[in-house]
Amino acid sequence: MGKVSVDKGRAFEDTVELWLSLRGLAYERGIRVRTMLGYVAEVDFLVYDRLGKFIVEVKNLEKPVDRDVVFKAWNNAFALGAYKAVVVSASGFTDAAVSLARRIGVVELRTLDEIIADIESLRSKQEMLYVEPSITAWSAMRWAEDALGGRRLLIFKAERSESVEPLYIPVYHVKASVQVEAGKYRDLRMLASGLTGLPVAYDRSSKRIWEALGELVDLPGDLVEVYRVHAGRRVARTDIVYRYGEAVWAKMVRHLTPRGLLRRVSEKPVVVEMVNVYPTLEQLDQCVATVEGRRMLREPPEDFQVKEPIYSPGSVRYFLEVALKAEVKALNQVYVPVFKVKLVDNKGNYRYVAVAGWTREAAVYESRYFA
Repeated sequence: MGKVSVDKGRAFEDTVELWLSLRGLAYERGIRVRTMLGYVAEVDFLVYDRLGKFIVEVKNLEKPVDRDVVFKAWNNAFALGAYKAVVVSASGFTDAAVSLARRIGVVELRTLDEIIADIESLRSKQEMLYVEPSITAWSAMRWAEDALGGRRLLIFKAERSESVEPLYIPVYHVKASVQVEAGKYRDLRMLASGLTGLPVAYDRSSKRIWEALGELVDLPGDLVEVYRVHAGRRVARTDIVYRYGEAVWAKMVRHLTPRGLLRRVSEKPVVVEMVNVYPTLEQLDQCVATVEGRRMLREPPEDFQVKEPIYSPGSVRYFLEVALKAEVKALNQVYVPVFKVKLVDNKGNYRYVAVAGWTREAAVYESRYFA
């Protein structure tokens, strides 16, 4: 298929997130923050731009949004130190809401139709580049079956490939400078996934392409977000509770500790360290080299489905600067080919395996975000 058009059937919040992503903004989704006034504010998106930060509230109601929603958005923006609030409505706004927003001056009203029109305009201005596949769908099926399907009695295959779905997934090609020792920096090229916002690495010995949090993708999304920001750092329990709430702290302890990703440093006050599992600089360089060695296409092949990015360039840049302490010098988006292979065993059980299609040899892509 060609370039993806936006349809109104996708989740409303996902559409707004795509809009923020295409605008290149950094944001956090679905956060709970204790405000300067002492109460906990829940906002759909907290967005960062060159002027500071602003909030976005998404309202998917049957009736037009009234003035009370505008007033609450204004209060939350003030309490969070945001310079404005944006309210997006699927059903429009009442005259009272429009009048109040005009008087306040810091609440911007947007309809779903306006957001979709803006998305389509932004998409039309983008120059998309697609990495030419280095293997075919048929070879991806054969490789997944032979290398991952396993065998029974050393003769019969325990799993057989039943189908394959060609996908193009978004990645960001990044050039950055990273401190490797005190006073010493290294220029680095890396890939960051547009589906998770995380660095992508290639291990030549195991022929696996993976994301740093591959083992965490089954966790609740709020924990992945917390880890992305605080990996490799020590953080007090009070800081986590203040910013994310008591429930997130409890889930952190319950899910991250058994995986060896959370270590308690002190008891009074309670301070923990989130163990960093991001890929090495060498692995990042290896993965980039395989992409840069392939020919680029202006249009994807007709049988490929194109996945939209979830994480924006601004979010990826923010993450790399915070988590890896990297100075980002250049960041461009490209799409890489992946083959989603369905493996079925003799009892009818099945699983999906993602085979990377941009390496010269077939390799497993370790991510469930597009499975």
